[in-house]
Amino acid sequence: MRVFKILLIIFSIIIVGVVVYIVGFQFTKENFSRIPYYVHIHLVLAFLFSVTNILYHIKSFRFYRRKEKRRLEKKVHKLLWVGTICCSTFLIYIGAGILYSMIISISYGFSVNTQDLYSIFIFFIPGFLGFLETSLLRKRIRRLRVESDVYEEIDTIGTEI
Repeated sequence: MRVFKILLIIFSIIIVGVVVYIVGFQFTKENFSRIPYYVHIHLVLAFLFSVTNILYHIKSFRFYRRKEKRRLEKKVHKLLWVGTICCSTFLIYIGAGILYSMIISISYGFSVNTQDLYSIFIFFIPGFLGFLETSLLRKRIRRLRVESDVYEEIDTIGTEI
């Protein structure tokens, strides 16, 4: 699962870099007003969700450490949980939009571009991996807390009066 976290962090950093590149270097002052409003919204959402996703994975990485360094008493903020789920949903949404436009172009008689297929997988795979990692981490945290409580009870046997 550490590998999933690292891959998702790298993918989120790439998304942040692409958004910064598009806004900083591709949009000029005169072109900025001609760009559709929904493109601005998509770029802002991609940036916010990716930054939230990066923070979530960095904060929750401690649950994969050795027993002494886990610090189960600290919790990951719910905003970060929601942010990473929204990021995964957004990635699947972008992949589904590309798939939809590809299906529409096929229905008009255009050929399938392999670049579109690659871009669909580039967005779908991290989206599904994000959902998978989030659900598995929630189960892991629950299991680790139960184990910690059981070991704590065992350690306190004989010391209580």
